[in-house]
Amino acid sequence: MAVVSLLLAGLAALLGSLWVYISWNFNYWSKRGVPSANALSLFGDRGGGLPFGKPFWTNLSPIYRKYKPLGHRYAGFFQARRPVLVVLDPELAKTVLTKEFSSFQGRGQPFDEEGDPRWKNLRSKLSPVFTSGKLKLMFPLMRDVSDRLDARLRELRDAEGAGGEVEMRDLLFRYATDVIGSVAFGIKCDSLAGAEDEFYDMSREVFNRNLLFILRFFLASVHPAFVKLLPFKSVFSKATSFFITLMRETVQFRTRNKVNRDDLVKLMMQLRETDLGETDRLNHVEFNETTMAGTAFLFFIAGLDAVANTVGFALHHLALEPHWQQRVAEEVRACKARHGGAITYEAVRDMELVDRVIQETLRLYSPGVIITREPDHAFKDSDIVIDNTAMVWIPVYEMMHDPEYFPDPERFDPDRFTEEAKRQRHSYVYLPFGEGPRFCIAERFATLELKLCLAGLIDKQVFSVGRKTEPVPALDPSKFAPSPKNGFWLKAQDRTTA
Repeated sequence: MAVVSLLLAGLAALLGSLWVYISWNFNYWSKRGVPSANALSLFGDRGGGLPFGKPFWTNLSPIYRKYKPLGHRYAGFFQARRPVLVVLDPELAKTVLTKEFSSFQGRGQPFDEEGDPRWKNLRSKLSPVFTSGKLKLMFPLMRDVSDRLDARLRELRDAEGAGGEVEMRDLLFRYATDVIGSVAFGIKCDSLAGAEDEFYDMSREVFNRNLLFILRFFLASVHPAFVKLLPFKSVFSKATSFFITLMRETVQFRTRNKVNRDDLVKLMMQLRETDLGETDRLNHVEFNETTMAGTAFLFFIAGLDAVANTVGFALHHLALEPHWQQRVAEEVRACKARHGGAITYEAVRDMELVDRVIQETLRLYSPGVIITREPDHAFKDSDIVIDNTAMVWIPVYEMMHDPEYFPDPERFDPDRFTEEAKRQRHSYVYLPFGEGPRFCIAERFATLELKLCLAGLIDKQVFSVGRKTEPVPALDPSKFAPSPKNGFWLKAQDRTTA
């Protein structure tokens, strides 16, 4: 009994110490006069920093809906034990992301960002990769995949027993996989053909790790050192090894055989050559094969689900509202006619309505639902002071669904993004790619890929509601961003015969 008593006493002391450690700064916001959610609630305003059965993208909705109508510019809560300031005012979001960017350079994400202070060096090297000229060179590779997407869609549509219905999400995921494989890694993986090759398998491996991502996110909130319990390279050990090996072999093959292909690999190989004269060794990021693989892998992670879901949701709404689809088809035909009768780089750039459809879809189903920033030092803005132990979160999803900025926010309406409509609202309420010096560097690439995919499909196919179509798609609560639980089932037929 004495041993049991000692064990129980030890356990109580351990739990007590843990509680003191977690809760010691729960008065952080009250000391600063900031309205805040109940830090002890697991389900209330925020829920202790984990979703607890609700979709991740709606995690900040209770705070936003409670405090913004009261006129607050911000509100506080705790991500485990770490104080988080939720920005409710778009002008304050502009301050954090742009005006006072030098105070918020960190993202505070649970990744092992070794050498992260060198991000400026890396970004400055990569920025020229996404100029209009470079994207135009890569466009034929993307268009080749787009053509194969249409061919595969026809096969599935016309297959016996299909009845013209196709599950579009898997098809679009394969399209995005093939684009990234071709443009970022320099290979033709052809997963659109239905092949279960290693490249496609790795894409599925990466996107079956949501639970581990959430756990890493929570561990970082308790203490950044705890992230080491689930290091990124261990969580994705198989994928990490695969992509580094793939990049190394691709670079070695091209070097030996003097291969010239207009893709990201070529551009990074050119950057590697210019690195030889680099003199700033302190902030230098060597463009070796590991760095090249890591860069391509980031585009891989960012580009798969985002492309598949965005184009899928856009097609879904165009099928539900044929008048919008007809207008898009007419614009695509008109732009083709102005540019030699084909979907060229210039034609895609001219597709203003297609662009608005993409923007409205990103507003409704943004792949980036929260922007996180970490102050480098104590920061003061009018009546608030926070130090570098706090985080700042900008609730992108809530702002883009706020009826003050977007009336009837759940309604699909591309006319929200005419130039006149955009001038009438604050520019920082629409942030699917972020904003400021650390906005998504591949925004142009992503937009081009999305527009090309949607325009190529609408040019040749008419999409309509089928037997399996869900008028309001059920969303998968296990995903970080809105994603269809049961895919996108749509009926397709040739536009010439429709």
